[in-house]
Amino acid sequence: MIFDRLYSLPVSTKHLFVITGVPIVYPRLTYVEGALSFLVSSKLKNLSIFQKDGALASICNQFGEPELLDDLNDHWTAEIHMEERRKLIERLQEFARTRGIRVTLVAGDVHCCGIGRFATEQGKIKPENDYRYMTQIVSSAIMNIPPPNAVIRMCHYSAKKYMLNEFTNEKMFETFTKDVNDKNPPNNNKRLLARRNFASFAEDSGLGAFHVSIHVQKDTNDGTKSYSCTIPPLLISNSLV
Repeated sequence: MIFDRLYSLPVSTKHLFVITGVPIVYPRLTYVEGALSFLVSSKLKNLSIFQKDGALASICNQFGEPELLDDLNDHWTAEIHMEERRKLIERLQEFARTRGIRVTLVAGDVHCCGIGRFATEQGKIKPENDYRYMTQIVSSAIMNIPPPNAVIRMCHYSAKKYMLNEFTNEKMFETFTKDVNDKNPPNNNKRLLARRNFASFAEDSGLGAFHVSIHVQKDTNDGTKSYSCTIPPLLISNSLV
């Protein structure tokens, strides 16, 4: 039903924003799931370093169960959703190709911020000529505290370049070369920043582009620091594979 509506959009439509609860482009959570399961099920959990104010205390409930594991299964990048995820993106790519409409993904609910993208693997195709190019904006949340540092660190280790299929690759950008205090980001994680934030979108009608800024709360609580990216228009080239 949704795609039926999409194909009936006016011909003047140039940009489609797909808003989902959790990000579609995000680090693979199979590594995080495995690490959490191992930590909780192994004898390591009996070590005092994990019992008080440690990694285990921050990811388990009062019964010692991995409370985050159920949440991880709700993600697009959890193993059980990977095939559904691939089909969704391929349908959006075909929509972008046939209608000449740029598709951008927007999501939150992961209590951190970041920017990623899909793109065509073959050759050096400029984003404005690539209908497979989809930017993923991750911005959440204003109110909720960031996830445990151990979880963000594991996400950082799995934030690599991946192949969605034989034509499309995906990756997270190294957006956060500096933290809000101009120091190196925690754990040298340049792809995800675990701080309160919100995003703003401004259309550049002259260029047909969108300028996106993620506004991250400063640790001094006296405002925000902005991290920006530009989403180019789609100047369709149907000669792509």
